[in-house]
Amino acid sequence: MIVIRKSQNAKSLRETIYEQIRDDITFGKLYPGQRLTEATLANALKASRSPVREALRQLESEGLITFERNKGIAVSKLSLKEVDEIFDIRMVLEGYAALLTAEQSITKDDLRYLKQLNKSLQQAAQKNDVYSWLELNASFHKFFQARSGNHNLEQLISMLERRVYRYKYMSVSFPHQFSYYLEQHEKIINACEQSKPALVMERMKEHLVYVKGVIVNYLKKFPYV
Repeated sequence: MIVIRKSQNAKSLRETIYEQIRDDITFGKLYPGQRLTEATLANALKASRSPVREALRQLESEGLITFERNKGIAVSKLSLKEVDEIFDIRMVLEGYAALLTAEQSITKDDLRYLKQLNKSLQQAAQKNDVYSWLELNASFHKFFQARSGNHNLEQLISMLERRVYRYKYMSVSFPHQFSYYLEQHEKIINACEQSKPALVMERMKEHLVYVKGVIVNYLKKFPYV
């Protein structure tokens, strides 16, 4: 049975349903290739079919589910090719966003914010709190996207982020990886502190190359690829 997670934020029913199904796919409650129906989901979520249908359309646009003629709805299969392609694009776009941000004036308050985020990430890692880690990690990366000053760039990265959301859990499935990610974040922060934009870009790219490698290695052992 799917249970809608309580949230402190006011959200539309469609958004709540979307996030619940997305997370159930991400964390393996709904597995690759599993068949879904609007009626079954609506019953499990105690909701009408209309918001469920809207949520499913959004999930389809993000590549998490597929609608097949005469077959219905299914959770999308995992894809090494998709990870490879999207992360290659992310490296270029996020690296550029980091460069643009670093070329502007990164204040002491900004540096304190990034360091505090990394400290909070360390605390989440110590508790093996994967959900908090994913949210905090997203905030770390979004800092550079939002501060780039390029709204279209930010939107493109956000779109790609949604398409690889389910793979992020795989990147933290092995607890020993946390220390490597924290170290890489520290290198990015240090490059910002040194006011070296090209180095900030390079550190961001190196970080994403490493994350991609972790996910690819995980997927090679996964039975649904």
